[in-house]
Amino acid sequence: MATITDFEGWLDAADPDDYEEVYALYMAVLNVEEFGMYDCKVSPDNTKWFIKGNHTDDTLMLASEKAREAFLSLIHSRYCDPEMDIESWYHYERNMAKDD
Repeated sequence: MATITDFEGWLDAADPDDYEEVYALYMAVLNVEEFGMYDCKVSPDNTKWFIKGNHTDDTLMLASEKAREAFLSLIHSRYCDPEMDIESWYHYERNMAKDD
């Protein structure tokens, strides 16, 4: 169990495999909270963020607010429709998954 700063490598290991997991990760980081299977904590001086997934060995450290913003942007560009914000994308995916 290590603390790493490699966004891509951590996402490859975390491998959020559906819209619920992607949204949970995004919200955990955005709101600095536990959300679904992800937990984001901030350092006492509010300069570093630490993200852990229930099924990941490593903890991702975001070493600045700029890194945090870049990570959120990476989640969005890697998993979401670029034409939608995260909330719109999530609700669209959720509605499409409904079995009416």
